[in-house]
Amino acid sequence: MRGDKRVFLTLDGLRGIAAIMIVLFHSPALVGHLRPQSAYLSVDLFFALSGCVLEASYRDRLAAGLSTREFMLIRCIRLWPMFALSLLVGMAFALIRLEHGIGGETAWGIATALFTGLALLPTPAMTGKGWVVPLNAAGWSLILELAINFLYALFWRHLTNRLLSIIVAVAGITLMVMSTRHGGIDMGSTWGSIAGGLVRVTYSFALGVLILRAYDGRVWTGWMSAIPPLMLIPILAMNRGGLWFDLVAALVLLPMIVWAGLRLEPGPWLGRVFRWGGLVSYALYALHGPVLKFVRMEVVLHVEHSRIAFMTAGLIAIAALLPICALLDRWVDAPLRRRLSAALLRPRDRRIAEPAMSLP
Repeated sequence: MRGDKRVFLTLDGLRGIAAIMIVLFHSPALVGHLRPQSAYLSVDLFFALSGCVLEASYRDRLAAGLSTREFMLIRCIRLWPMFALSLLVGMAFALIRLEHGIGGETAWGIATALFTGLALLPTPAMTGKGWVVPLNAAGWSLILELAINFLYALFWRHLTNRLLSIIVAVAGITLMVMSTRHGGIDMGSTWGSIAGGLVRVTYSFALGVLILRAYDGRVWTGWMSAIPPLMLIPILAMNRGGLWFDLVAALVLLPMIVWAGLRLEPGPWLGRVFRWGGLVSYALYALHGPVLKFVRMEVVLHVEHSRIAFMTAGLIAIAALLPICALLDRWVDAPLRRRLSAALLRPRDRRIAEPAMSLP
C-alpha cells in the first residue's frame, strides 16, 4: 500500500497526544505538578510529521506541475483560519491588560502584532527577548513551518535523498552546537532564539521527508498501533531531562516514533480515537495559548485560592477545550477553508485543499 494512498491514523494519534501535552506544558499555573516538563519537544515531532505527510500528499502533485504559489496558497488556507482566531483572542486579552495598565503592551504594538500575524508574518521586535508572535507565542512554529514549506516547494525537484541527508546531517550538528550554547533545544519562540528554531524545523522536516521516502508501503494493523503514542507520552513527560536528553529525543527518538507510526495502523475503534485526535490537534495547538490566558485570569479572580481548587478549575477548562476545538474544526475552520479555497484556488487545485493532516 503506497504512503500517498493512505490516511495515516497513527500519525494523527501522535499529533493529538503531542498537542494535549503541549497544552499542559503551557499551563503550569493550572496543572501544577501534572505539567509534562519536556513537552516543548512536541514541536520537533510536529515538524517531522509535517515533512513526512507533505511529502506523501504532494510529491506527485509537485512532480505534475503544482506551482510553489499554488502550494503555498493551499498551506496558508490550511493554517490561517484557526491562527487568525487565536490572534483575535490574544488581542482581546492584550487590550484588557492595556486597559488595566498591566504589562508593557501599547496600542501600536498590539495593532502591529495583529497585522503581521494575520499576514502569517513574524512581528518585529526591538530586543531578542521579544516574542516572534506576541499575540500567540506558540505561533512561531507555524511561521517557521510555512517558511520551510516554501523552501520545500521551491526546491523540491532538487531535493534528492543525498542532498536531504546532507541537510539533515548539517542541521543536526548545528542544532547540537546551538543547543549546547542555549542550554537546551527549546528555541524559536523569541527573536533571540529564532535561529535555533529555524535549525529545529530544518532538521526535523527534512528528516520527515526522508522517512517517508524510505517507507516501503508495508503496514501492520491492530493493537500494536498504540505503541508509538504510548512511547511518546513518557518522552514528553520527562522531568527536564537536560541537554543530552533533548538532543537524543529530537534527533533520534521522535523520528523513530514517526517511522514506527507509518508502519502501524489501528483497528476501527482505536482508529476513530486517533482520527479525532488528529482533527482537534491543530485547533488545540493554535488556540490554547491565548485562551488559557483568559482562563488563568478568570480562575485567579473567581476561584478559591487553594491549590486543589485552582488545579481542578484549570483541568476542567483544559478538558472543555477539547470538544470546543472539535466544534470549531467542524463549524468554523472547515467552512472557512472551503470558502477561501473557492475564492483563491483554481478549480483543479480545490480538490487537493488539505484536510486536518499536516502540522499543527
